[in-house]
Amino acid sequence: MTRYVGAAEAARQLGVRRETLYAYVSRGLIGRRVAVDGRTSLYATDDLDALAGRGRRRAAAPRPSLDVQIATAITTLDDDGVRYRGHDVARLARMCTYEQVAELLWTGDLPTRRRAVWPEPASGDVKLVGRVARPLGDGGVPALLAAANALDAATPDGDDAAAAARRLLTLVPIALGGPARGGSLAERLAARWSPHSADALVPALQRGLILLADHELATSTLAVRLAGSVRSSPYAAFAAGLAVLRGPLHGSATGAALDLLHECRRDGSAAVVTRRLDRGERLPGFGHKIYAGDDPRLAPMLEAVDALPDPSGRAPIVGEVISAVSGRLLRRPNVDLGLGALLFVAGLPAETPLFAIARIAGFAAHFAEELAERPVRYRGIARAAGG
Repeated sequence: MTRYVGAAEAARQLGVRRETLYAYVSRGLIGRRVAVDGRTSLYATDDLDALAGRGRRRAAAPRPSLDVQIATAITTLDDDGVRYRGHDVARLARMCTYEQVAELLWTGDLPTRRRAVWPEPASGDVKLVGRVARPLGDGGVPALLAAANALDAATPDGDDAAAAARRLLTLVPIALGGPARGGSLAERLAARWSPHSADALVPALQRGLILLADHELATSTLAVRLAGSVRSSPYAAFAAGLAVLRGPLHGSATGAALDLLHECRRDGSAAVVTRRLDRGERLPGFGHKIYAGDDPRLAPMLEAVDALPDPSGRAPIVGEVISAVSGRLLRRPNVDLGLGALLFVAGLPAETPLFAIARIAGFAAHFAEELAERPVRYRGIARAAGG
């Protein structure tokens, strides 16, 4: 009979910190189940023994996966939630602006002023970014990539990571065809995406930007750190992260959740959930490898969605989908469903790059942290195929 232990004992048996244990779960190296209290994580001792054995056999049998352990003080993930520099992200989302949280990620200090002072875009930068992004139309992530690459080419002397992120983020609305000036990032994005109800959209965008600003060592963040290791410019590193984020196995979850909500609106939530599960599909926006219970980012996101104007009556569908799934699965909804719900209720398209914009703050923090490490510390070791 399989025996289960808690997180502290599991970490002790593996000889790792709890943060590393959660990283093993996120990469699928060990499984996790939830105790009857609906919150406590339990780990099978058989899985722990198997993982420990793999470590002992590493020299004789190279693993087919690549596991990179990086010490970081930026974001902590565990059963208790997500913390940026020790600050609970749900609390930050309810009390702060994105600009404040970005400064926290970059400097370690949370500004007391809600509107952090970021420089207005220089007229030359406005013209440059408008010129490279305008041919892309609404652009989405490609427009952000174009802006980052243009700033890289135009800045031979370089900027530090925080200065580069501030500069790029103030230019993001311009890259997307929005106003050059006139308020916070959330306000300018709302003016671009929903000019007739911009004021109502700002709080929801603010929440989304904060909740998605970082999530430890996601694949796109690792790409940024790789670029930092070879001492690329911060703009080039941001572009590397954005390029990886465009991959369908990384940045598409929100669009898939939005598609699910549109399908449920058309055909009925119960019918759609039943149809998809009977086909053996994994439902987008449900389940998470890190969190045993609810994704701690979801509740503040759904609070903001509930406050949005809803002339089309879309908001109740989100609750219907969650109820329909809870009757069939133990997987809980995650922040991808929350962001999909924001786009759904606000009537925004799947290509809306809120996730990518938000993550630039985290990219800059990780880039700066990487510069404190020895350069070129990531080395690949090849072996013959089939060996």
